[in-house]
Formats: sequence, C-alpha cells, structure tokens
Amino acid sequence: MTIEPIGFLLALAAIYAMTGPMSAGILLLCLCTLFGAAAAMILPALGGANIQPFHFVLVFLAASVVLRPKTLAAAASSLNYPGPGFWFALFVFYCVLTAVFLPRIFAGATLVYSMARNDDTHVITSALLSPTVSNLTQSAYMLGNLWCFAIIAAFGRGGGMPIIARALIITSGACIIFALADVATYLTGTANLLSLIRNANYRILDDGDIAGFKRIVGSFAEAGAFGYVALALFTFVLMLYLEGFSARFLGLITIALAAALVLCTSTTAYAASAITAVLVLLFCLSRFVREKATHRHIVYLAICLFAIPLVVMVLMLIPSAWESVHDLVKATVTTKLETHSAEERLRWNAQALDSFLETSGMGAGLGSIRASSFVVALFANVGAPGAAIFVIFAMSLVRSVLRRDDDTHRARTVGFAALFASIAQISAASISAGSVDLGPLFAITAGLATAYALGPLHMEVDVGEGVAQIAFAPEMETSSVELNGGGPAAADWSPDFHFGRGRRDNRHD
Repeated sequence: MTIEPIGFLLALAAIYAMTGPMSAGILLLCLCTLFGAAAAMILPALGGANIQPFHFVLVFLAASVVLRPKTLAAAASSLNYPGPGFWFALFVFYCVLTAVFLPRIFAGATLVYSMARNDDTHVITSALLSPTVSNLTQSAYMLGNLWCFAIIAAFGRGGGMPIIARALIITSGACIIFALADVATYLTGTANLLSLIRNANYRILDDGDIAGFKRIVGSFAEAGAFGYVALALFTFVLMLYLEGFSARFLGLITIALAAALVLCTSTTAYAASAITAVLVLLFCLSRFVREKATHRHIVYLAICLFAIPLVVMVLMLIPSAWESVHDLVKATVTTKLETHSAEERLRWNAQALDSFLETSGMGAGLGSIRASSFVVALFANVGAPGAAIFVIFAMSLVRSVLRRDDDTHRARTVGFAALFASIAQISAASISAGSVDLGPLFAITAGLATAYALGPLHMEVDVGEGVAQIAFAPEMETSSVELNGGGPAAADWSPDFHFGRGRRDNRHD
C-alpha cells in the first residue's frame, strides 16, 4: 500500500471534517468528485488499483457518521421501502452478489473485454470469463456510492439541502478553475505543475487537440470524463439559476460551465448536453404554459429557440469562423464513428452483448466486462434482473420527485436540480460509459433528489403542553418547530454554509 502526497493532504482535511461540523465533510466529499485523475492510495497487492480521493475521504466521513447515532439512523431510514433509496440499495447489493458468484458460475463460458491491471498500467484485454480484481474494486466503488447516497439523503432530509447545493456550486467553481489551469499549463508547456492531481497509474490524455481546439480535461484523465462531470454540474447550477436559488456568482458559474462544455471537444458531452437542454427546455415550457414562468425561464426559451439558431446563421456568414466550427463538428460528431477508437468501442459493445446472451441473460458479474455504454454494460455485467432493478430505481426517483408537493420553494428548487443532474449523468453514461458504476457525483445528486422526494424527517417531542413536530436535523444545529394547533413557532433555524455554528434566520422561502 502506497499513500500518495495528495492522500496525506486529504487525510488531514478528512480528520478535520470528522471532528468538525458535517457541512465540512459534505463540502470535502463534493470537491473530491473532481479528482478523477488522482490516486490517494495505490494498492500493489490488487494489481496497482487506485483508491481515488472520493472513496478515500468517504471512509473518514463514514466513520464520522457511525459516531453520530442520529445521523446513522437517518441514513438507514433513507433506504426504507418503497422509496428510491430502497431500490438503489437493492441494485447495489445485487451488483455485489453478481460480482461474487457469476464470474465463477459462468467461468470460461464467454469471451470478455476487461481491465488488466499491473503496477504501472491499466489496459483493456480480451480473455475467457473468470474472477478478476475488477470484481472486487467495482463492488467497493458501488458500496461506497451507496454509503454516500445514504449520507447525502440523511443530511438533506435534516435541513441540509441548501448546504449541499452550495457545496455543489463551490465544486462547480472549482471545476472551472481546473479547466482554466489545464488550458494554461498546456499553452505554457507546464503540465507537470498539475502532477499532484494527475498521479493515477492509468494513461492521462491531457495533451490532445481536435481541429485546433485543446481537449479540456481539467482534473480528469480525459475529455470525456471532464465532460461527464461538467455536464452534471452545469445542469445542476442551471436549474438552480432558472428557479431563482440565491447564491453568489451562480449566473457566472453557469455561463462558464456552458462555455467549458462547448470547448471540451467531447462527443459524449455534446450529445448528452443536447438531450439535457431539451429536457430543461420542456421544463421551462411547462412553467410558461402554467403561467409560472419567471423572466429567467423566458430568457432560456429565447436563447434555445431564437438566439442559438441566430448565432449559427451569423457564423455561416463568416467563412473562417464557420470553417473552424465545421471542422470541430466533423471531428467530434460526423466522422467520430470512423475513428479507430470508435471501432474499438463498438467491438467492446458487440462482445458485451454476446456475453449477455451466452450467460442466459444473467450477465457475467459486476466488473467482469468492459463496454462503451452504460446500458450495454448494465445488461452484460448484471444481466436482465440488475437492469430491471435499476430501471425501477430510476422510475421511482423521477416519480417521487415529481409527486412531492413541498411548499418550500428552496427545497423544491434543489430537489429538481438534483433530479435533472442525475438524468444528465444517466444520459451521458448511456452514450459512452464503460461500466455499471455511474460515479460518485451521481450518488450525491441522486441522494439529494431522494432527500427532497422523501421529505424532512420528523420526530415527536414532549414540550409540556402538547406535542411539537420537529424537523429532525441529524447532528446539526438546525430545526423547524411547529406546535400542534399553535401555528409556527418563533424559532426557524436555517444552517448557513460555513464551518461554525448555525445562524438564526426568520426568513421564509
């Protein structure tokens, strides 16, 4: 086991988060979703497997939750039937079971493309199905995602939804900073300055360009991974902005992330962004039809329906500009399927589907098969039963959020933003993701959407005359008290986003 320099730094930050307020741990966890090319620890005994910063910090945060009985109970309650948390937990546990049994049951029955690990490199190779280290590592990642999902849901249901939203806004700003640093170090030939966060032992594609445009990778290993996370964050902050969430620089961060998505040259990001833009467009149209649209919704409609087509037509009148745009679109979209990389990925998918059939629809086990689409990876690894459970989870999440009738505008805004961000990630993963694991950011956004869908936790407290309903805030200095028959109590505590005590806030959403 080797602890990297970034691992020591994260350990110090995580220890502070354990001893400080939960808000510090949530912020640290969100920021760690950006370190996609970093390794806090490397495990030579497992073929040089990387322990990424997110999962490294999650261990400390999980220990902190275990030491907070109320938060632990709240996390467990967020996985109760019939809520989305139950179906997500069932999906994760089923995935882990497939990783243990299916590679042994169907050993040698099919040819698979999988990750081969050694101390220096990770490569994709074809071999007959058998148990591998990837079955273990993918199981650990999925269980970590479930822990994160439950923690976020518990914290959100305890009144922390605005805190998590602000943590993700800060993460969005950090994502932009890393993107700028990536471009700046590329132009100046000083990419080694980012070696602290690019220390994982797999190939880092940080020096590529397409049609004269630098492929933005930020703090990730390649442009596709950056586009995946940037799209999720952009969708989240866009929905917050449209719904009027109050946060500094929110509009500026939204515009900057949109620009980063356009310039990242990721085919997956472009395709998934188009899907997400249409979904947000439909959302704004529904607001407009129901006469609930604000000027921000109308501006978004105007941009999508009029401004973008107008900009395209203006560019067509400028030959040099249009040629650059045309070359970029041709390289990233039109001729993408003709590249060697695309041919290889299509071969992975074809073999994965063959493996699905050759295992009688049961799949080869979590982590056994590498594909180039989340949908294909889902069927190939965990089979039809696993795919069915995930579909039920997704439908439960969407239905629960849409059916939730919360009179708190801020909670509804954050809940819908988290839902749209989760859908954006599923869309992007369905285009090019190689495994069943949707990543830590999905666990955060899905957990946050679940927190809104389930509503605040409550417990009855004897206050002498009558019973008070207290919005249960696990281990946080926040509650909203309402006496039976007596209307709202005077105290309405709303936690501010900082590392100290909560502040008194009598404002209502």
